[in-house]
Parts: sequence; structure tokens; C-alpha cells
Amino acid sequence: MTTLHKGWRIACRLPDDFWQQRRAAPFQHDLFQLLRRLDAQAGSAWQLGRAPLPRNEPLRLGQSPSLAFAPATLAGIRQRSSDDLHEVDIWSFGLFGPNGPLPLHLTEYAHERVTHFGDRSMVAFCNLFHHRLILLFYRAWADAQPAIALDRPDRHQFNHYLSCLTGVGQPALQQDRGTLNEHARYALAGHFTRQTHDGEGLTRSLSWYLQVPVAIKHNIPQWMRIGEREQAQLRAGKHAPRLGETAFLGGAVRDIQHKFRLRLGPLRLKDYQQLLPRARHALQVVDWVRHYLGNEYNWEVQLELHKDDVAGVALGGEQPLGYTSWLGEQPDARHRDDLIYQPDARH
Repeated sequence: MTTLHKGWRIACRLPDDFWQQRRAAPFQHDLFQLLRRLDAQAGSAWQLGRAPLPRNEPLRLGQSPSLAFAPATLAGIRQRSSDDLHEVDIWSFGLFGPNGPLPLHLTEYAHERVTHFGDRSMVAFCNLFHHRLILLFYRAWADAQPAIALDRPDRHQFNHYLSCLTGVGQPALQQDRGTLNEHARYALAGHFTRQTHDGEGLTRSLSWYLQVPVAIKHNIPQWMRIGEREQAQLRAGKHAPRLGETAFLGGAVRDIQHKFRLRLGPLRLKDYQQLLPRARHALQVVDWVRHYLGNEYNWEVQLELHKDDVAGVALGGEQPLGYTSWLGEQPDARHRDDLIYQPDARH
């Protein structure tokens, strides 16, 4: 069941018999597992351990005074008669017991008052501190667990940590996420935090994300246009470029240092179609390259279709010309890599 609480969505609320099962057999459950379920599904506006007042928390925690070593984590669970809150007693982590800081005779005295006289005054006073300390102890543990950060949509601190590592920690940089899944970027944070963003990191990232073979070819020749300010002009005077040194003939210069080619394949037809120009995966490739390299280089994509999916042109067929079809009734039985295109419109 899905419920809403103050602007954020709870994927699944606590089952109706949640507390009943734990009251019947508290020794079968772990303290942190219990607190994690409550933190994620109880619907509280505050995380456990962060609420400003105890009335903002869905339970009360305390320690059961005992001289025995803890046989389990939870000692007992009971519901208050005055309200719907549940009191959870634990064996360890507290002032009492053989591992506690108080002298043993004080534990014995507190146990005697509760057992023989039904007087919980001393225990209740100590539980004022136990409640807060146990929740802070749980909060310190939970904040160090990446998986627990996904239990609630209102606090994803590990997302922020990884965003800062990958260079997009500022809120303004997170608004334009493009077509990439944010957790996919976090999973590849190791590649983005390297000092040098080389071709190996790019191919490994794309191959893992697309689940297809990816290779890179460097030093692809291209013609780079020369800007008007860099062109040789007669009116430049003594600042004019020197022939044979800094002057170029024509409006463009041949370059092999600023362009590379990504070769994807061999691909089955379904994957091939997803990587055609303006297709979903093609747009994701563009965002991956921009996020990894920026706009420093020109680049292009070469798709290789598996030989078993190569088809000829037929009347009434749905194969787009120039993309997934070739002339001839029986094309050569080999992988076809004729399609090369430039997916980034900025270049």
C-alpha cells in the first residue's frame, strides 16, 4: 500500500500485525532491524534520532535491568495504556547490566524494585537517557549505511556525497540530469573521480550501462574551421601570420587530435534500433560522453549490426533505409558497420 505524508511518499506502510508479532516473540527480532522498519514505514515526519522532541517519535526505548549477559537484543515490547506508543526494552547498551558503567549493586537494586515491588521509578528515570542515547546510536549506524539512505525519499545523503565526488554536487548542476539515471552515475563514480578521463573509463562506463560491446578509436581525421580572427588578412599589417609558419591556406585545417569514434557492437536488432539517431539509448550515450568528457572533443558513433539480423530491402517492409536495411535479397553474411553518425548536435 502507498501512503502520503507531508509531501513524500511511503512505498509500503507497516502491516497491521507488526507490533503484535514483535510483542509475541521479541527475541526473534533485531533492534536495528526494528528501528529501520519504523523509520521507513511508520510515516513519521522526522527520522529516528533527529526529532527535536520525544513526542515526534513513534516509540520509547529503554533498558531492562538484569545481571545476566544479553541472550538477545530485545528484552520485551509492550503497549502503553495511555496512548498508542510502544515501549521497547533492550538487554544491552545501557547503564545497567554487567557491561554497563553503573556499579552492579545499582542494577540489582533497580531489578529488585521492578520485580518485587512493581516500582519502575528508577528505571523510568534512566530510560529518559536510554531513549535518546539508543536512538543516537542507531542514527550513527544508519547514516553510515548506503542502502538505508534509500528507505526514505526525504533524505538521500549518500546521493549528495557521490554527487560531490563526481562534480555535480551543487543544486544548479543537478537540475539538468538529462536522460541518465542518477544511480547509474553514482555506480560509476570511480571513473568520474579519476584525474584523467581516458578512453578506457568511457568504454567501460558505456559497456556496463548499455550492456553491449564498446570500443574506442582515437585520432579520427576531421576538418576544423578557422575562425575569421585566425585567418590571414592583408590589413593585419605586422601582425599578419607568416607564410610557412603560422599561416594556413583555406578556411579549414586538418586535425587528428580532437576527434574519436565509439564503435558499438556487434548488436542484435533490438539494441541496434535503440542506438539509432535520436533513439533513447543514443541520447543516453550523448549524455554519458558530455558528463565524462564535457564538450572538448568531437566524436561520432559507429554501429555494428549482427550478421544474423542483416536484412535486405523488401516492399512493405518497415526497415528504415540507410539504417537497418541493405540492397540485395541476400546481403553478405557478415556484421555490417556501415552506419556512422555524429549524435551530438553541438558539434
